[in-house]
Amino acid sequence: VNYLLRQIPGSNPTEEVARQNLMKVGHCMEEVVGDPMKKKQHEVEEVLVDPAKKKQQQQEQQQQEEEEVNADRCTFCEEGVTHPGFIVPHIGGRTCGEIRKMVLSTDENKIKNGTTSCDMIQKEEVHCCAAPVVVTVDFRKDLHVTLPMRNMRHENGTFIGASEWYRYWKMAKNVRRNNNNNNNSSSSTGSLQSNIDHSHDEDVLSLVKADFKKAIEHTRKMKARYDEVNAIPDYRARGLGWVEQRLGMVLTVAVVGDNSAAAATGEATALPAGNISIFIVDAIGDMKCGGNDNNSDELSDNWIEYHPPLTMWVRANGPEIFAGTALPHVFASSTSPDDRHRCAWRYDFEPQTRGEYSIYAKVLTFNGFADWNKNLCKTQGIEWQKTTKGDSDSRLIQAAIAHELAKKGNFSHHRGLMAFKNYDKLNSCCEACTRTRGCQMWSVPGEIDECELFFDRVEDDSDFWDNDMGIHLGRDRSYSYVQQKVSEFPVFRRRLGQNDRRELAMNRNEIALPEWPKLNVDDSYGYPRNEPTIDFIGCGWSNLKSFESPCHYPSDDLIFGSGKRIEITVDSKDQIQNASIASKVEGKRACTVEDESFGNGRWVKYPFPDDSVCMPVERDTENGGFKTYMPKYNGTSMPPYCWHRDNIDQCCNTCGEMGCRFIINHRWVSDLRQSGKWFGRFENYDCRYDDMSSTEIQQCIDRKNISNIEVKGLSVKNMLESYIAQKLKGIEFAEQTQTSRIIYLDTLKMPHVVWHKSMEEFGKELDGYQEVDNEKLEHYFVTGFYFSSEREPHVVADRSLQFSNLAREKLTPKGYKMINGFDVTAAFTFDSDGQNDGLHITGPPIRAILTKFFHHLCQE
Repeated sequence: VNYLLRQIPGSNPTEEVARQNLMKVGHCMEEVVGDPMKKKQHEVEEVLVDPAKKKQQQQEQQQQEEEEVNADRCTFCEEGVTHPGFIVPHIGGRTCGEIRKMVLSTDENKIKNGTTSCDMIQKEEVHCCAAPVVVTVDFRKDLHVTLPMRNMRHENGTFIGASEWYRYWKMAKNVRRNNNNNNNSSSSTGSLQSNIDHSHDEDVLSLVKADFKKAIEHTRKMKARYDEVNAIPDYRARGLGWVEQRLGMVLTVAVVGDNSAAAATGEATALPAGNISIFIVDAIGDMKCGGNDNNSDELSDNWIEYHPPLTMWVRANGPEIFAGTALPHVFASSTSPDDRHRCAWRYDFEPQTRGEYSIYAKVLTFNGFADWNKNLCKTQGIEWQKTTKGDSDSRLIQAAIAHELAKKGNFSHHRGLMAFKNYDKLNSCCEACTRTRGCQMWSVPGEIDECELFFDRVEDDSDFWDNDMGIHLGRDRSYSYVQQKVSEFPVFRRRLGQNDRRELAMNRNEIALPEWPKLNVDDSYGYPRNEPTIDFIGCGWSNLKSFESPCHYPSDDLIFGSGKRIEITVDSKDQIQNASIASKVEGKRACTVEDESFGNGRWVKYPFPDDSVCMPVERDTENGGFKTYMPKYNGTSMPPYCWHRDNIDQCCNTCGEMGCRFIINHRWVSDLRQSGKWFGRFENYDCRYDDMSSTEIQQCIDRKNISNIEVKGLSVKNMLESYIAQKLKGIEFAEQTQTSRIIYLDTLKMPHVVWHKSMEEFGKELDGYQEVDNEKLEHYFVTGFYFSSEREPHVVADRSLQFSNLAREKLTPKGYKMINGFDVTAAFTFDSDGQNDGLHITGPPIRAILTKFFHHLCQE
């Protein structure tokens, strides 16, 4: 420094002049010698600058930098966050504290002032920055409530509900089979052992072992797919993940005929006509279903009670379509001791027509016949009062109520439930708590949702608790997934990708759900019912799971091995004689109402008729076809069988209710729907249903002096009315007099009674039906459908069958006439269901029901 001062021209320079000159010289020298001189210059400046002034300069520079950074930053709760833990519904489920941290971000992705995102966030300041809300709740936990055990089994190891499950589904079994194999002849569990057909056991086990590694790998990849997006709770809640996690099973499909077995993989396998059996087998085999010591080949007399009551839909789609539920099977003896008492299910059918058949199987429910008693919810009103002064946002009060309930009940953990199509909020919330492991109490409202579930400890929330990691897995809904295509099963499973993604895991701000206090119900709380419950585990619509624990693929309930194809090479001795739908089947009598038993029939396909016979297909926009696709029909100008034409792929694509638009396209597409054009009808094995032309219907109306045909019921009634209007177009009824007849076609308000009533309540309602005066009226009733969803709680295929059978037992002795709609809807439950809801099954099944109705009406 001294050297440099001496080199500056002029004598005795002041310190200030010396500093300025030094800077000039330093700049010149920096250009010559580079960075070392720059560092030296900086050191000189540090020595010459006054320390106090230096500090002030640093503070000014820091303030300037902060102002530049924050100039366009979104501001949020600048005076502090008063509710850091409050979950803000409209900001992706983040807490107030997380939002504050987010807006303080200085990275390139920071939220800037004036943007739409910033405006949305700032609207939530009223919740996060407002003064704390304090409420007092008049609540005392009921210490005398008996909580459900939530066990699958009795203490002796038998499954709860297994006997009832078998009794009902055996009644609905496909009856067309040349012998009495697989428990057909027994009506009690005591003699089941001697009626099991074990002739295919070795072949089936061989096929299962050939597919073992692929089945395990398929399950492993599915689980990894959920794990990659932090969604293991979803995997556990539904589909094959539920089966693996709750039962320890990995299921696989094997197909055999009476004369040969189908191959495990590959192209369609040739099988001769005859009895065909679809087996669904536990590939792991750790659970045993024989009931006795596993070292013995003998089965227990009540072995069926050791078999899980797991409802699985099965369909064989070919020139004929067979669909229904697989029944329990067990491998009693085998050359391999490890296979003894291995659990399996079996569906038998007998095709009469040669051709290719595809095989599919899906899981639907567990313990599906469990009844319910709403009084066990012990629902009570919540009395509360806000004690803080001034106005407060309703959502802060809502959250305060939930927190106060948790505090007074000594519940250290609670979480909300975002239900789907939650029309019956109190009973739905009670149902959710009853089914949820560890739930001790429920309330409406929840902290941010319509419903809140309360637990003693966080680790009691088993559905979201990870025992291995010791952490609560939360409710992460940030993932997306895609619609499945039929070409992707059973081998290929598309991975998640950036293209063609659609979001289904819903955040609270993505759908306009009713907000407290406008829930149209009183603030209430209650307890789980102390009784066994249904668990819907399919990937169809679910009141409790569609938003909360969705299937990431709609095929995640599809059992491995589905998609197998078999080729029936030879017609059976009972083959369908006429390829034309126009001909009556020779030798078959006309069906009567006594033939409307469960399990008696299948669908038969026919060549699509020429336009010159049935006129080109056009959409009917007059008779309800504007709501869902329905082809035009004229019973005067075309043959009556033309009514069976349809384009299945064009129906059921329109939403009519809240929330549907989010999941309408997230549907399983089978080869039946993909085929598009449809022409076929439902046919009984032993008798015929006649298609009635307009002329024949008019003659029937005149002959029986019918003054009116009235359809009764609720939502299904509306569907029937649209289709029956086509058949009755141009028909003239008799004048209403004392001698004229009225005809009722009644749905008994199914599925609504299945939703709202217990079996006991529905039985009492049926007891109130008066006997039919056959001189003045005829009263037909349509059974419930084969549902593939649980759109509303309790509305599942099992209970639909149960309620339908109860109606048959109580109403037919009084003169009511049953029309079996359960069997005709089983084949189409995934393919022609309105809105893809698995409930309102339309198209060909509705035509089959009305074909039966007019046939019975005019035959008698």
